[in-house]
Amino acid sequence: MREPVWEFLIVNYLFLGGLSAGLYFVSGLATWIQDRECKPAYPALARLGALLAPWPVSLGSALLILDLGKPLRFWKLFMHVRWRSPMSIGSWLLVAFTILSLAYLWSWLDDAERRRWIGRVPRRAYAMLPAFLRAWLEADGAPRRRILALAGLPMSVAVGIYTGVLLGAVQSRPFWNTNLVAQMFLFSALSSGAATLVLLRFLSKDRPGLRELRFLYGLDIILMGLELFIVLPYLIHGNLSSLAVKEALGLVMGGPFTFAFWGVFLGLGLLAPLAVELWEFKPFLLGRGPFHVNPRWAMVAGALVLIGGYTLRYVFVFAGQATGF
Repeated sequence: MREPVWEFLIVNYLFLGGLSAGLYFVSGLATWIQDRECKPAYPALARLGALLAPWPVSLGSALLILDLGKPLRFWKLFMHVRWRSPMSIGSWLLVAFTILSLAYLWSWLDDAERRRWIGRVPRRAYAMLPAFLRAWLEADGAPRRRILALAGLPMSVAVGIYTGVLLGAVQSRPFWNTNLVAQMFLFSALSSGAATLVLLRFLSKDRPGLRELRFLYGLDIILMGLELFIVLPYLIHGNLSSLAVKEALGLVMGGPFTFAFWGVFLGLGLLAPLAVELWEFKPFLLGRGPFHVNPRWAMVAGALVLIGGYTLRYVFVFAGQATGF
């Protein structure tokens, strides 16, 4: 096996970037869907996702800079735009997504919160900001929420896909060299965002309502189902592909990453939470009773999804580097 060049800093970066994409995506949907009064149908969920979305990707980007070897020279990435370089395009994409997610977060702050944060900025520094930016920061952000949510939906999908494209673009690694990796990472990222919000809503003081949980559960079931139906073609495609791809796939088919892939990611991180959520959702789907959620099982399912999402990236980063043509 080859020695890995990318290690846990990259695993953490891929997971955190995807988590932010998932948080923004779910929050954006919760903001865009309106009730009969033309207000966000799930305001508590949308606000929580908006407040969380910028921070995982910011931390992940910092870890990526540390992994460059010479982190103080990271600014050179932004001196040029190389359209054929996934790293160059991804760097600009992450910057745009972070700025957009911060603007979306700001739109969900109330007047007191905005004044408190503005008050922490030195007066002279704040006065140097352009007048239009000061006006934007001081204005009520509620009218801008749906616009920012709509703009963030394709942006979050792009960030979720990019974390897989970054690996799939390395053609010398047969374990990665398929577009199914990007799709798998996308649905895993969006599902991780939904699972995080399920977990945190139960840990908050105001417990979520059944309507909000029905939205989260339904969305997460769809995303995990799509993820599962990407994993299966990935395995089938690998077994029907070239000898190098078959040998690479052997790392998870009896090789050193078998338990991590099948036991932790697929078993605990995908099938188990999918089964829990389907069991909770079954009476409502079959029309045999109202929707009901057990808080303990809901939090267990959310935690397992996050463990599975992290393990997926661990397996692909390390197993992919151990292979070659």
